[in-house]
Amino acid sequence: MVGNNAVHGVDLQQVAGLVGLDYDSRPQLSPAELRNRQAVLLSILDRAIDRIPESVHGTKIPGRDRTIWNLVEHMCEIASVYQRVATGISIFDATAADAEVNGELSSVQLHSSIKDLTMRLSAETLDYERRVETYFGVASLHYVLERSTWHIAQHLRQLASLMCDVDPSIMPEIDAKLLAGLPIPIEVWD
Repeated sequence: MVGNNAVHGVDLQQVAGLVGLDYDSRPQLSPAELRNRQAVLLSILDRAIDRIPESVHGTKIPGRDRTIWNLVEHMCEIASVYQRVATGISIFDATAADAEVNGELSSVQLHSSIKDLTMRLSAETLDYERRVETYFGVASLHYVLERSTWHIAQHLRQLASLMCDVDPSIMPEIDAKLLAGLPIPIEVWD
């Protein structure tokens, strides 16, 4: 908030305008590259799912009322929400943005979901300049694709950090090239 003016903090373009900064929030990566990165991120998650010990599924993550397993489910739901928005099935409102799952999914259900999500991503041919309604205003589908991709990447980094304390071999390495060009926080827990 500046004076009597306020914007939603998730939209960096609006925040920059509010405080008088010149900032270009347009995605740096093409939709094809973002789809590819999201698919790679989901495949990393897919490889890790069966390696996460059941004994830590219910462990709470720092600063959130979410367990490790909820975090895994959340990443799948982020991709699913993006696809529902992209195909016009739903809008990107606050509930969709929360991407919470009602009930614990099994590893089999998560593997199936990831397979379906990555197949749909690879087949996607959409107008990424199409404007869609979001909880922070109107944005391009390209922007929503970027947001969902970096959101998954950030949570995957968090999962890797948590699993490093359990067994460093659980998570495949997340190559820095996979994160390049994404507006991702510097710190894992930002």
